[in-house]
Amino acid sequence: MNKFTLMIVDDERIIRDGLCSSINWEALGFKLVAVAADGEEALELFQEHKPEAVIMDIHMPDLSGLEVLEKFKCLHPETEVILLSGYDEFAYAKKGIQEGAFDYIIKLTMFPELEECLKKLYHVLSHKQEESRQYNELLMLKNDFTFQQYIKGYLSSELNRAAEKSYYSVASIWLPSLHPLDVNRLSQIKIPLKMMLKQENRYIYIIFIKENDEIQLFHNKIIESIHIIESYLCDMMVTAYKIGIGSIKPHISEIPRSFNEAMKTTDYLRARDSANSTRSVLFYGSWQGQDTSTQFKMASNMHWVNWVYTGDTENLISWMKTVFAEGCLNKNINVSDIKYLCFQIVAQFEKVTKVKKNETLSLNEFDSITDLEAPMLQIVKEQCILANRRFQQQKNESISSVKEYVDGMYTTNLNLEDVARQFYFSPGYLSSKFKEYTGMTFSKYLITKRIETASQLLAGTEMKIYEIAKEVGYSDEKHFSKLFTQLKKMGPREYRRHCK
Repeated sequence: MNKFTLMIVDDERIIRDGLCSSINWEALGFKLVAVAADGEEALELFQEHKPEAVIMDIHMPDLSGLEVLEKFKCLHPETEVILLSGYDEFAYAKKGIQEGAFDYIIKLTMFPELEECLKKLYHVLSHKQEESRQYNELLMLKNDFTFQQYIKGYLSSELNRAAEKSYYSVASIWLPSLHPLDVNRLSQIKIPLKMMLKQENRYIYIIFIKENDEIQLFHNKIIESIHIIESYLCDMMVTAYKIGIGSIKPHISEIPRSFNEAMKTTDYLRARDSANSTRSVLFYGSWQGQDTSTQFKMASNMHWVNWVYTGDTENLISWMKTVFAEGCLNKNINVSDIKYLCFQIVAQFEKVTKVKKNETLSLNEFDSITDLEAPMLQIVKEQCILANRRFQQQKNESISSVKEYVDGMYTTNLNLEDVARQFYFSPGYLSSKFKEYTGMTFSKYLITKRIETASQLLAGTEMKIYEIAKEVGYSDEKHFSKLFTQLKKMGPREYRRHCK
């Protein structure tokens, strides 16, 4: 069993000692390498040990866990962080996920949940390690010159030395339907470059190779070769295709990068011409790209979590289709970015449905954003059914369920009428029973919940007043300040000074 290095960060000694002594780290696949009592010490130990995983408290003096998390991600983005919180606050969890946390756990119930979370983390780290291993094996190539060995194979030092004065580029040809092409015949056509081919499903992959050549001359020969290949496709009655060509690479170990660029360019052509069955060719280096990643950037804002929680198939599927479309059109978004978002969504479904979806690991097999979309959407549809079923079961006549819902969704635009409709109550009945249960009217409870969260953010973070207002559900800072003053008998700024 692999052992991944892990660090604990918590300002409470009882928590640190409890974590160190109460969990069998070795059995879970982790090796405890450092324990820190505050954010400053954590940063120092982090740079010394570079742990692959961190368990860290959100609430710490001086540097909060969220601030330290941000610094960790800058120093080593691959490190996964599990956040611990003494509060069951959606805002903290949301902020932590935005900053790239792997998961969040409430301290009161931490030990059983933490072991399950560590098992899941071990699985993710093992998978990442395996991907890294496969990529590094490209540097140890065997002597057998097969296509697969170039794309994902083994690079020997002998071949590295022999290929020092060569250039490489990968082309990806996508066909709109499975076509009975004679790839052997295609491999024998005369072009001014050496090439290696492989056909897989609807793709033909080509590696162009040229030894002892000027890079511009190599580029010109690639253009000439593509024209010859297009003529062959026309002779074979292929009426539509997309050809993406990766950048020219001066070293054999960079072939996988050219391959990824070719696949990304093919995705772009497929998305751009989705309504037309046309022939199109594009070099990755000639693609200007376009910044259309609005929905992808919004993914970190966690608005999709509400749809997962309620099993809202229509909204979640519609949003994901937009994200996939933008992922294809934007040059700065690669298939790994989309995969990471998909795994976040699947992980959130697992928390809601309590059903582990092991088959989603097959999503890693896709090199194309476009090809990944259909299986991912199918998984989402299936999981939405389970999530919605669980959500409907939770909606009963108990007002405690309403309070739970408000506690989880209070940062959104809630009102009594909408909540009553959600739980199949009349507004009058819900208003009466809610006040009876909580001692406050619905409106008063909602305001109190938001202001109490805002108080914690004022005391524990350096967020600006308008940011805190927005975080707890108020778009108008003045209105937020007025409500805060009414409840706390002092304004937000005065409250922050008082806390300090």
